[in-house]
Amino acid sequence: MALFRIPGGVASQVRARPSHPGKEKGLQTLIENNLDTLFGVRFVATEFSTGSKHRGRIDTLGLDQDGSPVIIEYKLTSNDNVINQGLFYLDWLMDHRGDFEVKVRSTLGDVPTVWDSPRLILLASSFNRFDQYAVNRIDERIELWTYTLYEDDLLGIELLSSEEVSTSTGNATIKRPTPKAQAPGRPTRSVYEREHHVSKMSGSTEVLFELLRDEIMKLGDDVTERFMNQYIGYRRLKNFCEIVGMKSKLNVFIDGPIANPKGLGDDVSNIGHWGTGQRRIEVADEDDVVAALPLIANAYGLQG
Repeated sequence: MALFRIPGGVASQVRARPSHPGKEKGLQTLIENNLDTLFGVRFVATEFSTGSKHRGRIDTLGLDQDGSPVIIEYKLTSNDNVINQGLFYLDWLMDHRGDFEVKVRSTLGDVPTVWDSPRLILLASSFNRFDQYAVNRIDERIELWTYTLYEDDLLGIELLSSEEVSTSTGNATIKRPTPKAQAPGRPTRSVYEREHHVSKMSGSTEVLFELLRDEIMKLGDDVTERFMNQYIGYRRLKNFCEIVGMKSKLNVFIDGPIANPKGLGDDVSNIGHWGTGQRRIEVADEDDVVAALPLIANAYGLQG
């Protein structure tokens, strides 16, 4: 992605700084100091030890807005096998939930941890097509993010979408394999799909959901959809809205200090609710969909 300054309407390109692998520890510190702004993740630990038996160190541990554990690994050189390393740590984490939760309590206090959908974020200056293809074939929640450090202390980060991965491999569609059976005695990880939520809706609210979802996904190629147990989340860098489906209506929760001149919806920032948004909009007909969309678009735009 090219970046330009436009003082007085005249464009001049901002140059990327040369990459120096030996100095990339500074990038990790920069990311950790700004986890919430960049990824909507609360910092838990850096260089977290997996113990003497496994003899590894997880670069960055965090907890996202949904309460899901987050592992961040940094690819510093082209030879780093960051995908296999990240998967090893994700597997270790699922088998050592107690260690993670103890660390969360010591860092963040008594906050809940949700094990439905742990995230693995892999951050590199670039990924090759083999990296992208491998990730698209693996049935885990893996995100490939690229970063660019520019002159004048500018940082650019970008999520590689599934469409980009498919295009880079030359395939229109790549099907993920069927998840493997859980090993006996191993903690399970629930995987929720669209049907889990649609089953809670009536036919009329499902139609409203599809209308609303289509418009949300049109906001940009960087919108990602995440199926949690109680809600469906939509994020850019972090959550900007969530949908809870019911028989009679949809509850839409919108994140951030949105512009809301008509005062639509209810402030639920101090009320327990599913989702991470602070404003609840009830959607019971197509007019409600039309009314909610500008607020959702505003929340999306705040992350741009």
